[in-house]
Amino acid sequence: MKVAILGAGNGGFATAADLALARHSVRLWSRSREALGPLAERAALTLEADGRHGTARLERATTDLGEAVEGAEILIAPLPATGHEDLAKRLAPCLTDRQIVLLTPGTLGSYAVARGIVRAGGTLPLAVAETGTLPYLARKTAPAAVKAPVRATNLPVGVFPASRSARVLPRLAELFPAVRPCADALDVALTNAGPVIHPPLVLLNTGAIDGGSFDIHATGTTPSVRRLIDAVDAERVATRRGWGYAAPHYELATYYDEARAAEGLYGAGAKTKLVASGLWSEVVTFEHRYVTEDAALGLALLESAARAAGVVTPAITGLLLVFGALLGRELSGRGRALEHLGLGDLSRREIRAFLQDGWTSAVWRKAIQ
Repeated sequence: MKVAILGAGNGGFATAADLALARHSVRLWSRSREALGPLAERAALTLEADGRHGTARLERATTDLGEAVEGAEILIAPLPATGHEDLAKRLAPCLTDRQIVLLTPGTLGSYAVARGIVRAGGTLPLAVAETGTLPYLARKTAPAAVKAPVRATNLPVGVFPASRSARVLPRLAELFPAVRPCADALDVALTNAGPVIHPPLVLLNTGAIDGGSFDIHATGTTPSVRRLIDAVDAERVATRRGWGYAAPHYELATYYDEARAAEGLYGAGAKTKLVASGLWSEVVTFEHRYVTEDAALGLALLESAARAAGVVTPAITGLLLVFGALLGRELSGRGRALEHLGLGDLSRREIRAFLQDGWTSAVWRKAIQ
């Protein structure tokens, strides 16, 4: 399959290398020549991982988005959700209605990107899909090398519009056999573990983080941190049920409790592998995606979805208030909150119908304004 990977960060490197090793034709794009480094001259990446690993030859690595996208069947964007609007504007002149765009993960970015493409005057693709988590937990180890100690064993995926799921999901499963179908884009967005685990880890380890490089996953996961993570996750699961989304809910307990690991996103031994790698000993600031994506966007979505379902969220709302104070701006009702996306006036039933029909819905014209 011809695939374009949009973004040369940790996830972009891991995705490009893994899919190239699986004998797909892979192009890697970055807006930054510096991010591509030696790949711009020799498009080869080395992946260290369980399962597929080795040195992969890419078709090309380029800063020309049109060149990367032309002829690609699936476009995969392993970018933070904070970059989705910019990506939509860049993609608008390049897309065809036969292509599939996949965001890994999305935080309801599938809807946001589709809206952005139309606002920029572009052609909508066949569909925009998104995952509920990262397909790989990965970090770059050299300018042309990446290590992915953990792969997703259950990869929730939702499609916007959901009416095109039957056409889209089998093609995505050719790339990621761990794909697990979700009802729609909000269903998958509410499986995202990032907003559940990362804001509590950052907030309750702020003192250690301020001191420099620190592994929040290894030494930062204390019993108190776990209690807050569990409280946020309970609110997330209650919200999913309030919207009528079926199990599995991929509770965070499956990441910490090895007896339940097979039910979770990353399978057996995930936390042990991640901690043992030592790759997450790093400098974390309030500009890290754990905050700018998971708190500012992810928690805002969770809170607004919970409000629409009549679910009380003291843990989520409290985190939004504290991070808002630390960042110096209001977070509640902003970012990916339903009301900020133009969906706040709709009922749950109307939103789910809209997510099913997408741009063929009567709501679409209002949504893109």
